Amino acid sequence: MSLKTYTATAPRIYGAPKAHKEGLPLRPVVACMTSPSYKLSKYVGAIIQKSLNSNFNIEDSFSFCEYINNVQLPPDYILISLDVVSLFTCIPKELVLHDIIMHWEEIQKHTNINLDLFLEMTEFCINCSYFQFKGQFYQQVFGTAMGNPLSPVIADLVMETLMDGVTRNITFPIPVVKKYVDDLILAIPNEEIETVKNAFNHYHEKIQFTVEVERDGRIPYLDLLLVRKPDQSIKTEWYSKSIASGRFLNYHSAHNMSLKVNVAKNLIKRVSTFSTNVDEDTIKRIIYTQLRQNDYPKSLINRLINRQREHPSTQGSHKTVEPENEKQYRSMVNIGALTTKIQKTLKTDYPEVVICPKQRRTVKSIIPGVKDKLEINQRSNVIYKIPCGDYESSYVGMTSCRLKDRISGHRSTINKLRELREEGKDETDYEMARLRKNCINRSQHYEQP
Repeated sequence: MSLKTYTATAPRIYGAPKAHKEGLPLRPVVACMTSPSYKLSKYVGAIIQKSLNSNFNIEDSFSFCEYINNVQLPPDYILISLDVVSLFTCIPKELVLHDIIMHWEEIQKHTNINLDLFLEMTEFCINCSYFQFKGQFYQQVFGTAMGNPLSPVIADLVMETLMDGVTRNITFPIPVVKKYVDDLILAIPNEEIETVKNAFNHYHEKIQFTVEVERDGRIPYLDLLLVRKPDQSIKTEWYSKSIASGRFLNYHSAHNMSLKVNVAKNLIKRVSTFSTNVDEDTIKRIIYTQLRQNDYPKSLINRLINRQREHPSTQGSHKTVEPENEKQYRSMVNIGALTTKIQKTLKTDYPEVVICPKQRRTVKSIIPGVKDKLEINQRSNVIYKIPCGDYESSYVGMTSCRLKDRISGHRSTINKLRELREEGKDETDYEMARLRKNCINRSQHYEQP
C-alpha cells in the first residue's frame, strides 16, 4: 500500500443535521479524503481493526434480535441503555495510546512495526486533525474528527477497553452487555442504576454517558423495541423513532422497479423478523400502513408478504457466504421501462454483466453543497483549458494534482524553454524536447473550432 500523496488539500468541515434530536443540532463532519494523512490513517486503522476481538459488539439488528430473544433475565433485573456524549470528539489521545499498549500483544501479530513507531504513527494521525472553513484554517485540539478513517477504529478500541474494565469491577453479574458503536444495552438489578452509571462515568472525565431506563418494561434499542415479559424473557418489536416520517422510495417515483421492490422486501423482512412480540395480523397491518403510505399497490404488498413467508431469509450469524462470481458491474441512466428491457436482454445474453440503474436527478443535484466552495486553483483531478495568446487555439490538459501546482509547472517549463532559446538552443535539442514532452505528457492540444 502506498502511503504517499501528491494531491493533498486541507479537509473542509460541514454540518450534518441530527434529525432525531430536538432543535436539529449539527454533527460536525470533516471530509478527510483529501488530507495528507488519510492513507496513513487508513493503514494504522486497518492494523488495529484486525486485532480487535470484541466480546460486546453487535454486528447488526438481525443478529442482536436473534440473541436477545433467547435471553432470560434474573428476577428484579431491568434493561437500561447508555449513550456516550460526542464520542469521537471526546476521545483523549493519551487514552488511545494507553489502550494500544494494553492490546499490543494482539496488535503486533498484524504488523512488523515496533511499538514505539506505531505509537508515533497513531499520535501523528490524531494530531493531524485540521480543517478549513471559509478560507480560515483550524486544528482540532481534542478528540478525533468524524470523517477520519482512524476515528471509528480507535473509538471501538477505547470503548472495548472501557467496557471490559468497568464490567470487571462491578460486583454483581451483568447477563446482557452489548454495544453498537457508542450505544450500550445492559441488564442490571433494578436498584443498581446509579451504581452502573457512576461506574461508567468515572472511567475517564472526558467520556461521559447518559442513561435511559426502560419504561413499563419497554426500551428502544437500534430499530427494535425490547419488551421485558413478566417471566423476565425478552421479546422484540419493530421500532421507528417518533420523528420518522414513514416516507421512503415512493412507488410512483422515477426509479427502477427493482429498487422499489427491494425497498418493500427489506421493510417486510425487518418488520417480520423483529416483531416477535405481536401476532401475524399486527405485523401485516404495520407493513400495509408503511407501504400504502408510499403508494405501493395492495397486490404487490400481498405478493411480497406471501413470498417472505414461503422463503424466509436468514440473517446475522446464519448468513451463508455465496461463492464470488466474476461479475462486471456497469451503470446506466434509468429511463423507465427501456432500462428494464435492456437489463433483461443483457442478463440473458451476458449473465456476467450486472446493470445498475442510476438516477439523473438526485438529492445532491437539488440541494446545494453543504461544504464551503474550494477555490478553483486548489482543486485536483480536473480538466483545464488555457487559451494561447498568439494563436487561435487552446491548450487542454488533465491533471490529478492541484490546478495551482500544475499551472506553476507549466510556467516553470515555459521559463526554462525560453532560457534555452536565449542560449541558442533549437527545437531539436534533447533538453528542449524533454521539457516539451514533460509539459504535455498528461495533456492534449486542440484547435479551437
